[in-house]
Order: sequence, then structure tokens, then C-alpha cells
Amino acid sequence: MLLGGTMFPLEKILDSDSIPGLDGKESESAKKLCALLVERFSAARHDDVTLGFVPGRVEIAGKHTDYAGGHTLVCAINRGFLFAAIANSKGTVRMVEDSTEFEELEFPLTQHITPSTGSWANYPMTMGKRVAANFGDKPLRGVDVAFSSSLPVGSGMSGSSALMMMCFCAIATVNQLNERKKFWQNIRDGVDLAMYLACAENGQSFRTLSGGKGVGTFGGSEDHTAILNCREGALSLYQYSPTVLKAELRWPSEWAIVLAFSGVRAEKTKQAMDQYNLASRRAFLSVAAYNQLYGRDMKSLQAIDADTRGIPEARWLRELEASVEADRSLNLPGRIRQFLNEERRTTPKAVHGLLWRDIDTFGTAVSASHRTSRRYLRNITPEVDFLQSSALALGAAGASAFGAGFGGSLFAVLPSRQKDSFISAWERAYQNRYTERARDAVFFAARPTSGITLWNDGVPTRFADLFL
Repeated sequence: MLLGGTMFPLEKILDSDSIPGLDGKESESAKKLCALLVERFSAARHDDVTLGFVPGRVEIAGKHTDYAGGHTLVCAINRGFLFAAIANSKGTVRMVEDSTEFEELEFPLTQHITPSTGSWANYPMTMGKRVAANFGDKPLRGVDVAFSSSLPVGSGMSGSSALMMMCFCAIATVNQLNERKKFWQNIRDGVDLAMYLACAENGQSFRTLSGGKGVGTFGGSEDHTAILNCREGALSLYQYSPTVLKAELRWPSEWAIVLAFSGVRAEKTKQAMDQYNLASRRAFLSVAAYNQLYGRDMKSLQAIDADTRGIPEARWLRELEASVEADRSLNLPGRIRQFLNEERRTTPKAVHGLLWRDIDTFGTAVSASHRTSRRYLRNITPEVDFLQSSALALGAAGASAFGAGFGGSLFAVLPSRQKDSFISAWERAYQNRYTERARDAVFFAARPTSGITLWNDGVPTRFADLFL
């Protein structure tokens, strides 16, 4: 599908009073981004621009289960990256943000670059390098990108994945990558594209599209699947390895999702990356220990789940504990327990609560997920744990941390009519307990929204629907 409708002259945005699909503040942001393209990159008013939005995501249930073949219940949210992109003739990717959080960046669109580890540049450079390696057999046009972000940095709302995906959208749109034979031979739908983008991040190959180094994290495709494929007003239930959409569940209008960023950045610097990757490593080591004990050849925790259905968990997990007694620090049986709790109890109960519009059942499920994560994943900081307990004390039906952990954010679910007073009380409680952290904390109500959106002939349209 050609994407001509997603490109229109810069002046169409610069001279417009409002942009369909954007509120007044968002329209002003879009105009500011287009003005930045003119100011920083000498874009002409008649140049064609693509305008898009890449959302963050919230993981409602299914913590650290995607790379283990499990299920997650996820949604995209109405905060993320707004961007404007135009082609350039320099063969480079140039990026500028409308604030001072991210420094201006330029790099050649080629596979022969070394991404800058330890900085935000690592993410777009890794994506640019991967696209050039996979699709650079034909010349690629460079792209200039101006963007703004409404996601708190390091919040655990998958900002790093969203940033990489924004870079991909800009490059793919100006180069019409979906018209290339190598693209459509490998990528047929939104699930395929999400898996490819996840492979670009973790360095794995996807079908005939060869991998590379990645950004250094060893995760799955949950974030990319949600950011690309979720739908307005719904939660999506996916299973992974391979990725399969199981259900799309309407979010009740009488329920509110309130998010709190703790101010503790869940960034993937060296130490944090090691902690994050340890959760993944423990999953794979658990499978190896199970196979050795029982003479099986399971490939994932999901396979162990299927293999042990109908067998009392306590019995075989005690046997496993005895077999790995020499290395108790990794607590491999605990890692399996966490996965089984998510798969067999938390996620099904959350889905049941949604289907029956039972906020108490739903809330109980997500709160249990938080406790299991704290006990077995060991990725909950004291600040995030306080936010969870204080949310429940203030009347939330349920609350849970989400994402990689080791900082980041938490969501609470409660009746919509209570959200304003709840946010004020929650924020005050956190300020009283963690005064310094509260300086960087952010509290806001969110809603489930569509995956990556482009403005197609003035109408906000999902990127996956346009591109695939």
C-alpha cells in the first residue's frame, strides 16, 4: 500500500488552526515540530511531512512472561512520542526534540556505524543500522525527525522501544519500505512487524532478515506488539513465542487507569540492564534445571506449564528446589512460581474481571501480580511498593507495578468518578513519604488508545493498517 496520503506539505500544518484528531495543545505541538524542521534542517514549506504518534504502553498482567512463551494483557496509552518527519538528500538520520531532554542527533543511515551505548542515541542508531542492514540493498533516503515526548523518561512505559519504533516509522515511511519485495516476503501483518522490531532491539534475526548486536537487552516482543497493534479503548491479550492475538477486551468506561511514575528511573544503563537481563536469564536457567531433573526437552516456561498441568505444583517444585540447592541465590523454582502465578491465576482472573465488569475481581488479580513480582522477580523498589500499598489504602480496587521493574511506574484501577480526588491524595501521600523522589514523580490518568498512528489524509489511522 502506498503511503501518499500520510504525506502533505509542511505549510498545511504550519498554517492550520487545528489538526483533526489532535486537541488544541497537541495541534500546537505538531506546528512547533514542523517549525523545528524548518529552523534546524532548513526544510521548505512545500516539503512533504509525515505526522505520527507512537504511544507508550501499560502491561496490566503478565510480568516478564513474553520471552517465556506466556500471555500478557496490555494496552497502548495516550502518552508517547509525537513526531514530524521529512526526507532528506544527505543519507543521514537527523533528530531533534522540542525540549532539552534529548540532545540533537545525526548519524548516517548505513549498517557501518557503531551505536553510542550509554545514551539515548543507542536506540535510534541501532534501529537505523538494522534497517540499513536488512533493506540497504537498494538506496535509502535519509530522514529528518522533530519530536516531542509526553512520557516521563525512565518511567517503564516502554519509552525506549517507542523511540526505536518512531525512528523505524520515519525511515520506513519516506522510503516506502513496504513496497520492497524483501519486506513483504518477511513481514505480512502487524504481529510480524512487531516481532521484527523486537528483534531489531534484542539483536535476533527475523526470518531472512539478519540480526546484529541490538541494544543489549534480552527481552521479548510484548512492548512492540502493544505499541504497534493495540486498539482504541481496549486491552489486548497476546501469547508469545510465537506472538498470537487471543482477544481484544473493551475497557469499561466507568473504570479509570491512573498511572504514577515513581521518579526512580527504570533505565537500561549497565547495572539496570544486568538486573533486567537476570530475570530473563533466570527463566532460561529454570527450563534447563527442569529438563535436567525430569529428562525433558522443554523450550520455555510455557512448555513447563503445559507439561505439569494436573500435577500438584508443590510436589514437583519441591523436587526442583532440592535439585538446585547448591545455587539458591537464583531461586529458579521461585522464577517458575512467578510465571505459573501469572499464567494460571493472575491473567485469567484479570480477563474474567474485565469480561464480567467486576472491578473487585480485576483489582484483586492485578494486586496479586504485584505481590508475586515483588517476591519472586525481586524487581520492585521501595518507592514503587509504597505507591502500591498507598493506592490500595486510598481506595483503589487494585494496583500493580509493570514493565521491567527496578524503578519505573505503577498503575491503579478505580471507578472513574473518583480519579481526580484519588490522584491528588495519592500524590500527597507520596510527597510525604518520599519527598526527594516526588520532585520527579508524575501522576496522571490514562486511557487505552490505538497503536502507532499516522495522519492519513487528515484522519488518524493506525500505522499497521496503512503499512501492511
